[in-house]
Amino acid sequence: MGGTVEVRGLTKSFGSQNIWSDVTLTLPPGEITALLGPSGTGKSVFLKSLMGLIRPEEGECLVNGVDMVKARESQRLDLRKRFGVLFQDGALFGSMSVFDNVAFPLRRHTRKSEKEIRQTAMDRLEMVGLVGQEHKLPGEISGGMRKRAGLARSLVTDPEIILCDEPDSGLDPVRTANLAQLLLDVNAQTDATMLVVTHNIELARTLPDNLGMLYRRQLVMFGPREEFLFTDHPVVSQFMSGDPIGPIGMSEEVDHSTTDDYEATDPTYPGGTATLVRPGARAIEVLPKQLLPSGGIRRASAERHADRLASGAAPLYVVDDDEEADPVRPIRRPDPVSRALTQVGELFALALDTLRAIPKRPFPAKDLLEQFWFVTSVSWIPAMLVAIPFGAVIALQLGTLTVQVGAQSFTGAASVLAVVQQAAPIVTTLVIAGAGGAAICADLGARTIRDEIDAMKVIGISPVQALVVPRVLACVFSAVLLNGLVSVVGVLGGYFFNVIVQGGTPGAYLASFTALAQFSDLVVGEVKALIFGFLAGVVAAYRGLGTKPGPKGVGDSVNQSVVVTFLLLFFVNFVATTLYLQLVPGKAA
Repeated sequence: MGGTVEVRGLTKSFGSQNIWSDVTLTLPPGEITALLGPSGTGKSVFLKSLMGLIRPEEGECLVNGVDMVKARESQRLDLRKRFGVLFQDGALFGSMSVFDNVAFPLRRHTRKSEKEIRQTAMDRLEMVGLVGQEHKLPGEISGGMRKRAGLARSLVTDPEIILCDEPDSGLDPVRTANLAQLLLDVNAQTDATMLVVTHNIELARTLPDNLGMLYRRQLVMFGPREEFLFTDHPVVSQFMSGDPIGPIGMSEEVDHSTTDDYEATDPTYPGGTATLVRPGARAIEVLPKQLLPSGGIRRASAERHADRLASGAAPLYVVDDDEEADPVRPIRRPDPVSRALTQVGELFALALDTLRAIPKRPFPAKDLLEQFWFVTSVSWIPAMLVAIPFGAVIALQLGTLTVQVGAQSFTGAASVLAVVQQAAPIVTTLVIAGAGGAAICADLGARTIRDEIDAMKVIGISPVQALVVPRVLACVFSAVLLNGLVSVVGVLGGYFFNVIVQGGTPGAYLASFTALAQFSDLVVGEVKALIFGFLAGVVAAYRGLGTKPGPKGVGDSVNQSVVVTFLLLFFVNFVATTLYLQLVPGKAA
């Protein structure tokens, strides 16, 4: 029998907008349940709450007895391995082929041989009709194909609980019917507990054992298909009949809060005399025949469902027809200071999670090398070009100042210390943040809005370990490497400009440099580069993982990543320099 899912008093809001309140239901183990509701009623949010991807403010969501609302992330990651989830847009990993996407959970969580993995993955691809497309990338196939590939991936580990977010979207009627039959056959073969979010009325009438409907921030009805479809509840009957006249309007703002009698005439009909269907009446008079498994397979869940109906153990939950939806409870928006402190705390938490995840196995070495090469390749030329004028300006400024105070012999030492301990680490990290860090933020942001991050969590893989660790370490290693190069280039630039432009003495410049500058100064610069590189990587990852939907969300995250990194670097540099001067007095830092 499939996994158990029990929801008690679940309430979720975003800011001042309440999505739904006090949702309580139990998914019968092994049965198929469909969740309906007008657009914007929070059906996808409800699915993500079941998986622990979104944390409601109140209530419990017990999956196999574990509360996904209060459980630790490690517990949620482990429990999600028992889920199979089809996201609305497939949520395939864009850098992997269709086959690798389907095989990914098997490679991460099983010890099967590559031959066994290929056999299982190809079986699932054949189930969804994608044999011959397995070598293509997600961007090379249609949206409907991506949806079917996502379904194949969700089934590859034989999960106990299967969640499908609008599986019929993007599919033609024939493939929608085939998909419904496939889901029923999977249920018959695995006895998995299924929850399907859909707007397809035909699918809702013929596929599930149970139906539920969200409307105006409430679960207005939930129960067996046989009773749900025969209800005369105005909201349900209007939705199931597709009638334009009734409580449900074009948007939630024009929805009616009470279920009055909505008999009306159609003013667009000649003479305006055609009476529209009254939503208070039943949407159907004859119960549609439920789909049957292919090949005469026995479906144990259908038998249990029939037994529950016969024994009266499957009551229909209905909100009172005259009951208005609960008013939106005012939620105080956090002030700018509180919001800023929250973001600082979240950034600090991500930094700690990254440090803790570094020694964990499997270590993403290949991804680290790829990211290191990328960050270094896009950053080293700009860093070198900035280092030359930076070193020159420092040498010119200090050279002029030392001449005025009669300490020209210290020009070399002062210039080198300024470049090595101050300019080089900051210049290097600013370039990395503006080039590599921005690209990292955009990459993670695009993955976030495509649900790839959520898909990775559902598969039971920590995005911090798989994605954040290699990118942050790449920024660290690139910063340390480029800092050394920038130091050399900056010192040479300062030397030539001091000697050529200011007429300084080469011997005096080199003598002061060798007399006062030490190897420890370079070490200080490298330590700063290491810290700054870590900060740049963490900020880029934090903003990428927190990206809001749409291209604008990605652009905003990239801009915020660069600006926050710049501000943070100068603040941390000030603190580090102050501490160094206190701990090592007499040295310029």
